[in-house]
Amino acid sequence: MVKQVRDLPENDAIATMGVKLRNARDELGISRAKVQDETGIPAKTLEHYEAGASEPTLTRLKALCDLYKLPFGEMAGTEEGPKKIAVETPKEGETVPEEVPGGMVVVEAMLDELTAFRAVGFDGAQRRAMALVDELTTAMKRLESDELEALAEARGLFEGDRPTADGIFGLFVEDIDEAQRFCGLVEERIVDTAILGADLYTIDREALVTVADDIKDEFDIEEPRFLGWSDCWGDYAEFVPLIRDPLRKLALMGKGMDLANLDQFPRRELEAAA
Repeated sequence: MVKQVRDLPENDAIATMGVKLRNARDELGISRAKVQDETGIPAKTLEHYEAGASEPTLTRLKALCDLYKLPFGEMAGTEEGPKKIAVETPKEGETVPEEVPGGMVVVEAMLDELTAFRAVGFDGAQRRAMALVDELTTAMKRLESDELEALAEARGLFEGDRPTADGIFGLFVEDIDEAQRFCGLVEERIVDTAILGADLYTIDREALVTVADDIKDEFDIEEPRFLGWSDCWGDYAEFVPLIRDPLRKLALMGKGMDLANLDQFPRRELEAAA
């Protein structure tokens, strides 16, 4: 007799992630089709997860854990998952925070999943992608300044426009409110690289202004009309925030522009960092 997955001993030392997912679903008494309806994960893909043929991405694992009421931190640490952040023994009267998966690992996994969605034009993954952006934004806020800066550099954000000689950490030393504001801007730019395929601030201004002109009527965007600019759009800081959401919406609708195309959207020249 072939032993079914559910018959395997439920010992954490030998139980696989697939066994835990299968057992959790069985306990709830729901079908794979129902899980697909609730999470957007194809039933066939879920079958592969449960059989141990493949492992879910962190964002898909999070969706399954939420549905099954499983501890995400523990599941994410199963086998070769991300390491957990160690929590010191609390002093008397202190509250022990829950363990969470390593921040950078989670953020990078989310960015990879968004990039994969973009590669197929977000076909059938619009709601998941939108939820993923919210999760990603929250996860990035847990990164320390040096981690956020490393992530930004890895995605080409600071090629010539480093905030200070000491980087983002230097901003926190000088003005914590300004540092938090700047971190928020960096987080948006990082998300852009995954959804749009490019950091808007690195695209040649003339090409980006052409994009702004093309979409302003459809999305009822009004030019900032700053003096000193013949086209009235102003500098990047003035008009990029105005066109970011419309461009993301177009991408999610499968109508996005190929901003990664260097011939159509050349990169601007930046002065070398001091």
